[in-house]
Amino acid sequence: MVHGSIPAVFREQVAKLTIRPMVYGKRDRHWRPLTWGQMGRRVNLAAAGLCGLGVERGGRVAIVSDSGPEWVLADLAIQSAGAVSVPAYETSTPDQLAWLLEHAECRQVFVHNRAQLDKVLQVAPRLPQLAHVIHLDERILEGRRPTVPPGVQVQSLLELEQRGDDPALLAEVEARVAALTSDDLLTIIYTSGTTGVPKGVMLTHGNLIANCEGAGRALAVSSDDVLLSFLPLSHSFERMAGYYMSMLFCGATVYFAEGMGRLIQNMAEVRPTVVTGVPRVYEKIYARFMATRGQAGLIKRGLADLALSVGRRMSKLRQSGREPGRLLEAGYRLTADQVFSGLRERLGGRLRFLVSGGAPLAPEIAAFFHAAGLLLLEGYGLTETSPVVSVNRLSDFRFGTVGRPLDNVRVRLAEDGEILVKGPSVMRGYYKDAAATARVLDAEGWLATGDIGVFEPDGKLRITDRKKDLFKTASGKYIAPQHLERLLTGRPLVEQACVIGDRRPYCVALIVPDLPALSDWARESGLDWRSTADLLRLPAVRERFGREVEAVNAELARHETLKKFDLLADPFTEAEGLLTPSQKVRRKQVLTRYAVEIEALYSESSGRLRMRIAG
Repeated sequence: MVHGSIPAVFREQVAKLTIRPMVYGKRDRHWRPLTWGQMGRRVNLAAAGLCGLGVERGGRVAIVSDSGPEWVLADLAIQSAGAVSVPAYETSTPDQLAWLLEHAECRQVFVHNRAQLDKVLQVAPRLPQLAHVIHLDERILEGRRPTVPPGVQVQSLLELEQRGDDPALLAEVEARVAALTSDDLLTIIYTSGTTGVPKGVMLTHGNLIANCEGAGRALAVSSDDVLLSFLPLSHSFERMAGYYMSMLFCGATVYFAEGMGRLIQNMAEVRPTVVTGVPRVYEKIYARFMATRGQAGLIKRGLADLALSVGRRMSKLRQSGREPGRLLEAGYRLTADQVFSGLRERLGGRLRFLVSGGAPLAPEIAAFFHAAGLLLLEGYGLTETSPVVSVNRLSDFRFGTVGRPLDNVRVRLAEDGEILVKGPSVMRGYYKDAAATARVLDAEGWLATGDIGVFEPDGKLRITDRKKDLFKTASGKYIAPQHLERLLTGRPLVEQACVIGDRRPYCVALIVPDLPALSDWARESGLDWRSTADLLRLPAVRERFGREVEAVNAELARHETLKKFDLLADPFTEAEGLLTPSQKVRRKQVLTRYAVEIEALYSESSGRLRMRIAG
């Protein structure tokens, strides 16, 4: 069936799945569902309420909210009113938020918690166009009443729905949904801005529909599937894969996690069949397993190593399209259940597959999950392509690649290896920025992604680096820092890493240790310390990280090797502006924040937390 808009897809599913649970959120320690029918009714009322507030077709309405059922409700209500949803990351600073709301000319804003409400009201005097703030949780006004600037009205989602319970307004919603076409603008998603000012990516209903249909054919999600959503819905990957495609197009049920801190507990409760996530989540699971293995006794550690070895051999065979022999399978069965059953149960016990996107995934992480009996499929895309360009399939995958392009997406490589994309999911352009649009989108509709890649002989795409991240050392050698960083974060005690070397004589690394794992190792080693700074100063700790860096260097060409490193006590965070919301390192900001530490690494003195690495 041809769909003209996302609200049309939603209404079709409401008619078919009326009494089935659509979404679950946790409140007062209980998972509480909204059925498709309940959501359909509330979306119509909220959309009518927006019409009653004066929201016009094509008007921009922002969502500054944690992910959850209410985010979905607000998004669908905005679209059903014929307007354009503008998501903002909940971690945005007041200045970032004020810039976005002004640039997008948002007159209405949905917020979820008190911190978000206060942030919007703080910047409201700088936004003369702002008229209404709608809070999604009745409890946020309990206690201290907020100071509301003149000209701004604050109301609850319930009050908005009550306003919309009017036959004339509901009829207006019906007319607006019927008038929507695939060419109408659906959303403006502002890029996270690893460099420069964020740009507003304009995506139409047709863009998202094409991407959902292409990705849906590549990944067999169905109405029998259950997903646990834990990435921000303001992130284009989670919004398309975990919400529009899985929920609206495929009819899957989605639970919204309570947060990253309770992710594993939520997985055990929900028992999802499909999970979408960013590499950092999977790296943490891998690092925790390897740390536990390292602390086990000789027999258990040997059994784990055997299971991993046999599992990886089976994985390599299956990646090449072959099935393992009976002897290999028997050896795997003898060891795998004892070694991996606990991990699989902690992740819910019924996962069909996992998907990784948003940033490059180290092949050894995918190989580990496959050895454990869990298929982790990496995909590739960017906000400007709605976002999925390619993905590995359930029966056709190779770790280290991002799979084949979707069947409705064309991909070719420029002379310098840059990936170019064309198809119905490519954005309309950047909002209010024709010059930036012209720099990446040519007259024939080919989008220059800024990523460098190669095609494998079988047609799978491999991403080698980010074009802007490539740098030259003083000797003129090109370095791909993300590759080095993936190798570092694959080591058991490394939480985060940033590699530096642009126009420098050699490469160095800033390393954030996995402090819980490091503390466990230090205690087992009989070390004594009082603070994190004390721990990182210990010679035994420096020597241990020296061995980790040497292990990485063994996999690198000589000009790539890391000569020195510094251990940092504080992690890179979004709050300090050192990470994007998808957990990619903002390299320029890290260079500025740690300029003193970096200069010390290039001085003759090694410094108290620095180590020169042979090579």
